[in-house]
Amino acid sequence: MPEVQLHHDGYPKYRRMVRFDWSETPVHWVPGDPFSTHMMNVLHLLLPEGERHFIKAVLEASSLVDDPELEGSIKPFIQQESWHAWAHQIVLDHLAEQGIDTKPYTERLGRSLSMTLGDPPRFLPARLHRWWLYRRLADVAALEHFTAVLGQWVLQNRALDYAGADPVMLDLLRWHGAEEVEHRSLVFDVYQNVCGSYWIRAISMLTTAPLFIGWWIAGARYLMKNDPTIDQTWRWRDWLRAARQYRLPGPGSLLFTIPVRYLRRGHHPDHEASTEMAVQYLEYSPAARAARERAGLAPQTT
Repeated sequence: MPEVQLHHDGYPKYRRMVRFDWSETPVHWVPGDPFSTHMMNVLHLLLPEGERHFIKAVLEASSLVDDPELEGSIKPFIQQESWHAWAHQIVLDHLAEQGIDTKPYTERLGRSLSMTLGDPPRFLPARLHRWWLYRRLADVAALEHFTAVLGQWVLQNRALDYAGADPVMLDLLRWHGAEEVEHRSLVFDVYQNVCGSYWIRAISMLTTAPLFIGWWIAGARYLMKNDPTIDQTWRWRDWLRAARQYRLPGPGSLLFTIPVRYLRRGHHPDHEASTEMAVQYLEYSPAARAARERAGLAPQTT
């Protein structure tokens, strides 16, 4: 049985089919700061492949969900995640045009995620296939915890504006961050509804968090190594400097503070971010507003 009462805040409403024009976005879209640029560019590498696996796990679990409102929210969640994957993939195409080929990294990532978030391995007995689905859902819920917290961070951040960061890239990150905040409870509640084991959830965070941070650092190293415009390596002190300037979340927050909050028995994503702030940004976002106008939708209300 679920150990946490289900909440209905934090469910998605609909997909916003945003589009972005990358023709004027420079290689280093945080001016004079390739380190911060590429640390955030890693999200474009991680998210398309990851969100495809998120979608698959939630779809497989949907037949087990017995809460009508929760079940009804799965479709817009999947639509939002599929559009996120598409939008970030377009950025990878833009990076390739700028001389940074990301395929070697993303192909390695895809193989790794297929082993952990994909179908059960052949050697796994059939009686453990349900457990494998629960574990995958728990992994996705842990990763969605990171994306919601990071989404709230980028919505609140103003240091990137002061640094002169490219407004189109900021809009992409904040649109995506706002939708992650908007649907932050969905996967957690699906997991609670179909399984609810605290221990599977806790172990998933303890194993997923180091992998997530490891892939993030590896991605930043890869981008900086393959950026033809710089001769600079990835360094911890550059991360600490950027965090002090509020251009990046700090390593302590990602490595410890965020996972520890999730490990509380009474944790629920509702407590992590503000739906109101997310919706307010989605009203302001140039890309989301244009998508709404194309679709003939009225402004969203909370």
